[in-house]
Amino acid sequence: MKRLFILGLLSLSVFLSAQEPLTSTPMELFGDHLFIHLSVDGSEPLDFIFDTGDGLTVVDTEIALSLNLPLNHGKKETSAQGRIEGALTEHNTLELNGIRLEDDIQIYATSLKHLEQSIGRNIDGIIGYDLLEHYGVKIDFTNSRLYLYVGETFEYTGIGEKFEMGLEKFIPHIGASVTLNNGEKLTAEYFVNTGAATTMDFNSKFAEKNDIVFKTGDHYSYLVKGLGDQETLHYEGRVEQFRFGKIHFENMPIGISQAKHGIQGNKKMAGIIGNRILKNFNVIFDYKNESIYFERHVKSEKTFQVNACGFEIQLSEDNARVLIHRVYEKGLAKPMGLKMEDEILSVNDESVEEMTLPEINKALNQDGTTVELVIKSGKEERMVSLKLKELI
Repeated sequence: MKRLFILGLLSLSVFLSAQEPLTSTPMELFGDHLFIHLSVDGSEPLDFIFDTGDGLTVVDTEIALSLNLPLNHGKKETSAQGRIEGALTEHNTLELNGIRLEDDIQIYATSLKHLEQSIGRNIDGIIGYDLLEHYGVKIDFTNSRLYLYVGETFEYTGIGEKFEMGLEKFIPHIGASVTLNNGEKLTAEYFVNTGAATTMDFNSKFAEKNDIVFKTGDHYSYLVKGLGDQETLHYEGRVEQFRFGKIHFENMPIGISQAKHGIQGNKKMAGIIGNRILKNFNVIFDYKNESIYFERHVKSEKTFQVNACGFEIQLSEDNARVLIHRVYEKGLAKPMGLKMEDEILSVNDESVEEMTLPEINKALNQDGTTVELVIKSGKEERMVSLKLKELI
């Protein structure tokens, strides 16, 4: 039975027997973010985040300057957290694996340095809608590839669960329901956002209207960075159940946004379904037929990691050091004397120079274990032994 079950899951990846992809590219899941390689105006392949919550293609300002893109400075746009400032460049081309995809697209140039610090790696750009609008797109976590299909002839023939999709601010959304800890059930629309490193976040307007903060149990607060360099306050709690279609998660950790602007301040949507949920599925986007399909795969995770160390980390401005960015009121980190700007030198006797930021975060959030840290505060180094316990 086990062998037949596994074969059945693997067969989900062969979902277009009558259709060949236009092209595909390796896809890297780095922490909770998806990276693909794209060329802009004939450049060498660049590292782009694939973000279904991105309504405009973005490149880092330094990349735009190195490519001599003509920039219209002073143009403002709206990101997930609010307004951002940068420069617009028009009439650009995109290529994937040498195949020319789109001509005459607008690209927005802005600094992505703050995202590099929080995510922990180089980011040359962000793309979403400019691919999804024109192509059938399959995010294949089983094989770590992103596939593009000709949009006009794209027809899904697999056995994944189908969801009717709408668009709001160029971002896809589907219906879902949540059961709060007081037993109250709420049904609404949620953005589907591969660029969000969360399970599900409630938008601020929906949370305020339904008193979500008071109906989701114990909390801790944290800061979230978006395309703009400002940070917005979130709360982390739990819900009894989150469900869309036949898919459901129990006792799930969730975020509650306090953003006043951008998509997390959008009053039409209840919130965001993020990549900590989405990466448990191969997800197929068919904008032509206004549909999204979900296929569960063999790499699906059964539990969601919750902060257990009592602090957040990010890279320094030069990306050379790992720093404590925020210390929570809950947990043992504050009583142990850890503070913002402390540098982490090693984790369990392994130098952080040999680890990625997602690897460090994973080691810091293993509930029930003890982690040994070497911390540098100013010129002083010391060893800290921290018993890890989930904050909620």
